[in-house]
Amino acid sequence: MKKIVEMFNGSPRKRGNTQVFLDALCDQFEYLNYKVEQTRLYDIDLSPCIDCRACKTGDKDCIVQDGMQKLYTRLEKADMIIFGTPIYWFGPSAVMKGLMDRLRPYYKNEKLKGKKAILVTPAGNGALDCDLTIEMFKRTFVSLGIEFVGAVTSESYDIGDAAKDFQGLKQIDIIIKSLYPQCS
Repeated sequence: MKKIVEMFNGSPRKRGNTQVFLDALCDQFEYLNYKVEQTRLYDIDLSPCIDCRACKTGDKDCIVQDGMQKLYTRLEKADMIIFGTPIYWFGPSAVMKGLMDRLRPYYKNEKLKGKKAILVTPAGNGALDCDLTIEMFKRTFVSLGIEFVGAVTSESYDIGDAAKDFQGLKQIDIIIKSLYPQCS
């Protein structure tokens, strides 16, 4: 059975810089014989966490009925999770932050424990703008028992900038080689 990569794109641009890097990662993982699933978060009915705390009792599941229910199933089946978000005011897009907030059930039910994650963060000023977001994701991953594999940052503002960012694309190769040294 193929391993599964689940990718989440938190950019409002359908063919923007975030997607360029997600596509490059997709190509790499498909070459490594993974099944890759991509979700554009702006196409999902995703409600905010309402802090009802139902996820802390009983089955430890979220009771909010929306598009996230389908994403929970996909997250739990994934071996690798890739989060892609442009940086807005030094943080993730609102829809990506909403997805992260909805991961709260996994703090108690531990169904994501042992999975791996990669973060993709294009930003107008590159890595300088990404540090707070990377730290937020790292801390979330630690809380959920997810192994942080690495982050791909890029100095990308206008559509098409990422395709010309060879340093950013090189970061993808470095991450893949860290996972699979035989790919050197």
